[in-house]
Amino acid sequence: MAGMRWRKLVSALLAFLILVQSVPAKSVCRAGPDTSLNIIATIIGTAYNAFPITIGGVKLSFWPGLEDINSVGGLPICICYTPFPRFGIKIGLWEGIAVMEPVRIPWCTPTLPIPGGLTGKIPFNAQAIGGANSDDQKEGELRSFQVHYYKALPWALLGMFLDFACLETSNPFDLAYMTELDPLWQSDILASILGPEAILFANPIAQAACAIDAMTSTVGFPLDPLFWCMGSWGSMYPMSASLPLDNVQASAGVVARMLFKLHRELVLWGSFGKAGLCGRYPMPIMFKSQYSIYPIWPILHPKRFPIGRHAFVQWGWNKNVPVLNQLNNVWMVYRKRDCCAF
Repeated sequence: MAGMRWRKLVSALLAFLILVQSVPAKSVCRAGPDTSLNIIATIIGTAYNAFPITIGGVKLSFWPGLEDINSVGGLPICICYTPFPRFGIKIGLWEGIAVMEPVRIPWCTPTLPIPGGLTGKIPFNAQAIGGANSDDQKEGELRSFQVHYYKALPWALLGMFLDFACLETSNPFDLAYMTELDPLWQSDILASILGPEAILFANPIAQAACAIDAMTSTVGFPLDPLFWCMGSWGSMYPMSASLPLDNVQASAGVVARMLFKLHRELVLWGSFGKAGLCGRYPMPIMFKSQYSIYPIWPILHPKRFPIGRHAFVQWGWNKNVPVLNQLNNVWMVYRKRDCCAF
């Protein structure tokens, strides 16, 4: 009898799990002062991801497991000619620059202290600029990501190193970009305006090369010459919202694709290597190794990792929790910064 009861209990549990998975997720935007405070506190609390810091060829690292690339090499002394000739010491660090929200509910903004985000507060309802309001959500409208890009500078939020020329310090927090207002993000065809070269990589040979990028990003940093790949996360093209939405790795892919798009639009510039020692420079084709990212909400992974690294290898454990993060995630973006300090 006891064995029969256990079999019935297990059968009922399996039936419940199947029923839960078959019911579409309700479109609920988790946003408000509590999520905003959590996210801001996490941005500040994980500012140690700026390490390792290299000063004149000497690497300082107080947190284990934080990866780095040797992007300048050579002598510790550097020279710049603008705005006047000057000598300096090479400094390299990982600079926190942004928070990115890939959300499946248009206008949902977990990082802003607005209850319910901006959903229901937008006076228009057009798919070309981001989809429907939350009161008119349908299952099909949860099949693409919208992305919000916030300028977020951890050290400036802490009020530290404000006179350090190698760190950006103005406007420590600012909402800078919303794809709901960008028609090019909504359509693969319109996205080709920014990336007409995508047609060159829409073939099996080019996509097979991404397997190499996936392997290198698993053990280290991705291969910048394979710029159309984003490691294990898929293809950088098209620069639009069309990506599978089945797990948190897809959310990471949206972040990488959005960074690529912002470089093409010259919103983001290059900041590393010898070319970056004397200032940022235009980089219309993004170097993937310049960036590291990590999820900060609703489930934190405390250390940054390169673009393209498979979720199974290191960072994806326990991140695909139903209800918690099936609709919205928040990511922190760190950028390699090389600087000639004087």
